[in-house]
Amino acid sequence: MKTWLSADYHIGENRFELMGRTQFKTTDEHNNFILKNHNALVKPDDVVIIVGDAVYQKAPEYLPFIKKFNGIKTLIRGNHDKVFTDKDLEPYFENIIDEGDGLSTSIEGIDCWLTHYPTTGKKDKFTICGHIHSAWKYQLNEFNVGIDVNSFMPVNLDKIPFHFTAIKDFYDNDVWVAYNEINAQYYKNGRGKDSSYFQNKKS
Repeated sequence: MKTWLSADYHIGENRFELMGRTQFKTTDEHNNFILKNHNALVKPDDVVIIVGDAVYQKAPEYLPFIKKFNGIKTLIRGNHDKVFTDKDLEPYFENIIDEGDGLSTSIEGIDCWLTHYPTTGKKDKFTICGHIHSAWKYQLNEFNVGIDVNSFMPVNLDKIPFHFTAIKDFYDNDVWVAYNEINAQYYKNGRGKDSSYFQNKKS
């Protein structure tokens, strides 16, 4: 039995240009491609942790499609999942984690925190997240397991040390240019906005 991590399937999605998924022309093509890739790796008795946004929030009719995905599934709620009640989701997921919350685990001695929003990461744990699609794959203390930056495939839990080591030992300042003064000076200085999760918490 293996454990797999993934995020941002957006089953039922149709906004392909907005999503940066312009290779798809129809919702069915999109859904079936993601399903095929998932089931090519994941066996029925494997564990799958979806780190948010399993189904497009405006397409509840696609919730039953989740049953076609192999694995014993846990959902860490994301912004697209919050419109569904636990009762809506329980037929398709073994466990459902509240939006903004997450799961702690240790992977080969690396303390990890799995949560949908990068901004709900933890300082003392390596954060495994989704939400930001292809905006980035790595931060200094985060790894995006979303399908947009992982070849539309789930990530095996055993690969987390590989990604952690790449961040820690191999990537240079061109990867971490967000922290350089040419970019950092614009943080909270007229560019960008608060994350959607924290915007909603304030309202």
